[in-house]
Amino acid sequence: MNRGGVPGAEAVEGERESGALKKIVMELVREEAEAMLREAKDAIPEMVRAEFLPLLRSAIRESISKELEEVASQSQPAMAKEAVKERVVTAGTAPSEDEPPITMEAAGGQWFGLYLYGIADASVQTKLGQIGIEEKEVYTIPYKELSAIVHDSPLEPYKSDNEVIVKGWIEAHQHVLDVAEEKFGTAIPFGFDRIVKPEDSKPAEEVLKNWIAEEYEHLKEKIEKIQGKREYGVQIFYVPSVVSEKITAESDELKRIREEMRAKGPGAAYLYNQKLESTLRREIESRAIAQFRVFFERIKRHVAEIKVEKTKGTDEKDKLMLMNLSCLVAHDRYKALGTELEEIDREEGFSVRFTGPWPAYSFV
Repeated sequence: MNRGGVPGAEAVEGERESGALKKIVMELVREEAEAMLREAKDAIPEMVRAEFLPLLRSAIRESISKELEEVASQSQPAMAKEAVKERVVTAGTAPSEDEPPITMEAAGGQWFGLYLYGIADASVQTKLGQIGIEEKEVYTIPYKELSAIVHDSPLEPYKSDNEVIVKGWIEAHQHVLDVAEEKFGTAIPFGFDRIVKPEDSKPAEEVLKNWIAEEYEHLKEKIEKIQGKREYGVQIFYVPSVVSEKITAESDELKRIREEMRAKGPGAAYLYNQKLESTLRREIESRAIAQFRVFFERIKRHVAEIKVEKTKGTDEKDKLMLMNLSCLVAHDRYKALGTELEEIDREEGFSVRFTGPWPAYSFV
């Protein structure tokens, strides 16, 4: 069709073509943006989506706006270019004047946490080397007279179904605390998988420092409590059959029941056996409680503080755990405690397991 004789026909046709192109470009960009957001929702942990996705949308929208302006300047007349810009703004895809755009690069530092090993009794900013979990670089963050011992960490906890891997992580955690105590003298230990996360647009380091500021006096008290001390585990076991034999030989009550049983007929034997077993159980329990108190007092003389933990089952069928203690022990009392436990271990029917030294987990 010859449009040469129709005034403005070329401009109108150009406007139609630019409008069609704009529509195609907008549709393609919309589909790509939706795909990116879907991938982000799948890839980003739930805990950071609320902050991450708005930033991602902002970056996408800014990129869309620039791309469309470039397409408009190259392929469309000026009025079509303005129409594209208007479409972007009215769709809410451009940042407002009071909300400057945040680039993903600038916000990137917000998206990691700090794995916290402990708090050292020192004010120093230093690196301890690649000794952390999965050979992460461990370093300190000082605040006043204390320093946090950390490595940069993902926000998700360390998880694995592989026991060997988990054991390796825990051993690495323990090793870092051992190095810290050797270097700084005293360190408050934290349990495995303590991760400080960004909060309210504050990076993890700022969150950590704010927490130390709030807990500063309490942390200093803990440092003073464990200074010059380590934690040891003390478990004492007994062999019920040996204890039973001793009770049987010594108990006047059991001797009396046996004499009565011999004087009765065979029909009463069952009832007397039941009575014997019941009396023996009570005697064993009573003897165990008395022995617990004796051992506890003997151990208490050599330690700064004791915590009584739950008893556990054992792999040895002939043994039962009598006591399970966590002991905070000064460096100069360790040998005396060891000597005391050796004497208990030599007592008939009893054995001792002595473990440590450990960071003072149970006392902080």
